[in-house]
Amino acid sequence: MTEEPTKTGQTEPDVSEEKGDLRGTIIRLVIASLIVGLIMKWSGFTPITLLHFLGDSFRDVFDNIGSVASSVGEWLLLGATIVVPVWFVMRLLGGKRGQ
Repeated sequence: MTEEPTKTGQTEPDVSEEKGDLRGTIIRLVIASLIVGLIMKWSGFTPITLLHFLGDSFRDVFDNIGSVASSVGEWLLLGATIVVPVWFVMRLLGGKRGQ
């Protein structure tokens, strides 16, 4: 009898069942921490090297975004040197349409 009915008809878990869940969770966290710590030790990673790696990755992303924005701006200006004059000439020669 681990669950007792309440006034609303729902069942509530027993206190001992909640402690069992907590113990199980703690044991799983300890085992996972041991495994991850062992892998990090074997591979030479430390929390500091991991933070440096993540910081460098974010810096690289922002550097690439700046490079792409610069290239897109250059392409826009190059294309506009042809498109805008052609549009202007077509606008002059075409007159007003639809009126």
